Amino acid sequence: MGSNRRVLVPAIVIALLLPSGLSAIAARPKTTLDRTIVAAGERDLAYGAGEGYVTRTLGWADPGGKGKGLAGFKQLTDVHILDEESPGRVEYFDNCLPAFSAAYRPQEAFTGQVGASMMKQLASISAGPGTGTPLTFAVSTGDNVDNVQYNELRWFIKLLDGGKVKPNSGDATYNGYTTEQTSTALDTRILELAQKPFMSAGTKVPWYAVLGNHDGLVQGNAQINDTFQGLVVGNRKVFAKMEPYDDCPANTSEAANKALAAFLSKGRTVPADGDRRFLPQAETIAEYFKTTGMPKGHGLAKAPQDPDTGSRAGYYSWKISPKVQGISMDTIAYSGGSNGALSDSQFQWLETELTKWSKSYYADGTLQSNPGGRDRLVVLFSHHTSGTLNNPGSDEAQMPYHCFRMTDVPDDPNTTCANGEGLGELADRFPNVVLWVNGHEHNNRVTPFDSSDPAAPERGFWEINTAAHIDWPQQSRLIEIAWKPGVDGAAGTLLIYGTLVDHSSAPDPNESTQSTQEFLASLSRVEAYYDACVRENQAECAAPGDPEDRNVRLVSKAPFDLGS
Repeated sequence: MGSNRRVLVPAIVIALLLPSGLSAIAARPKTTLDRTIVAAGERDLAYGAGEGYVTRTLGWADPGGKGKGLAGFKQLTDVHILDEESPGRVEYFDNCLPAFSAAYRPQEAFTGQVGASMMKQLASISAGPGTGTPLTFAVSTGDNVDNVQYNELRWFIKLLDGGKVKPNSGDATYNGYTTEQTSTALDTRILELAQKPFMSAGTKVPWYAVLGNHDGLVQGNAQINDTFQGLVVGNRKVFAKMEPYDDCPANTSEAANKALAAFLSKGRTVPADGDRRFLPQAETIAEYFKTTGMPKGHGLAKAPQDPDTGSRAGYYSWKISPKVQGISMDTIAYSGGSNGALSDSQFQWLETELTKWSKSYYADGTLQSNPGGRDRLVVLFSHHTSGTLNNPGSDEAQMPYHCFRMTDVPDDPNTTCANGEGLGELADRFPNVVLWVNGHEHNNRVTPFDSSDPAAPERGFWEINTAAHIDWPQQSRLIEIAWKPGVDGAAGTLLIYGTLVDHSSAPDPNESTQSTQEFLASLSRVEAYYDACVRENQAECAAPGDPEDRNVRLVSKAPFDLGS
């Protein structure tokens, strides 16, 4: 697994390579090619120089050039729209184990405002900076909400549809964590500002929804049950001092019981709100059909019936362009746990879909002809990554669970991924799988997966993982897929561009010169930086990744001739 060449391409060269008419667009600060945001102190950020593309190759020589655009889209991930006043939260565990370091963030009240600033910036970009390819849709790759709550999901949908977002819950009083419970909290007046309605520009293009663990599990970890449901819509919330907290769980399995004990001993009365209710999978999917945006159901209208649940599945396939097919997977392990896996029924559906879009593929080590198939490049979308698709699950009806590799969780062949082909092994059999786009890990990372056969480099594929909105560095990514024909009828070269985008708010928050929404988004980024890079045992300061994980130009062999 690895790439064999990395070349830095200065941003000014990219501008010169753009088609006529796009150079003026590139000159305006839109992406991190134009300017970046860098540290200027413990709680100070500033604009820095733009960062050019890094070229990386995957078993195939770079022929140069930018290629002919085949598809382009905008990726956002881990938006974590969050109701910080909810009784369903466990902020007090934040300083317990590293596993609970995301239980509280000083900037967590501002997820909606950050989202609105990102919508503003993304909506201003209609074409990819690498090739000029139109960016025809947006996709949110999971953890759209933080705590599988109805009100959080309605706020998220409004954020992407566009319009007025009303992020308050309970009543007009503020009932979240303040400096009374933790020294890291911001001034209560600022937190109260975050409850005010604000406007979102929306995506301005069709948008698609991918489901993450926080979209299906309580706090992204636990199954919904009657006890949790009663607490979240009730009128008691735990307000406990966090530094130090005196009843930490010894491990994650103790967390639920410890949280219930805290609720009984440390809870205090707050306004109840029925809109905080936890949504089971079928109800979550149904909400995506209650929208003013396109397409219908935000991709989920194309989902098949799930044989495991008897209702609409959380996975689907759709045509991105004449040459490209998108497949969205539901990697939530609904039996519990933050990491993901694919149920056996979903995996069988996925193999059928890949077969549909392949005129040939590998089986039993040999290339098989598939006369009934049609050749399209396939882009996989999921929340979980190659490193986190390893949840063994515990629901016998969905076994064998499929991890990234068959050997990822080998301990118990009855309850793990050991009996199921892995996603990585499946993708290796289908050369038209060229890209896998995901989130979950809250960082920027680009990973090459080499072909299992060096003589057939087209079997390799790229994984693009993008940073979260809720944590530093609060970025999204533009992705373009292009093709350069080969010589004498050869399949040619595939080029994939990934370009990072900062949200529109300035790096230095200034309440007197910014709108309230922009001020809170700026403040959130500063606090996210402080939380990651200054506070100990919190978010990851290395989340922005290395240059080869940020603005990238990825080169691989095309699996077939992509000409007309």
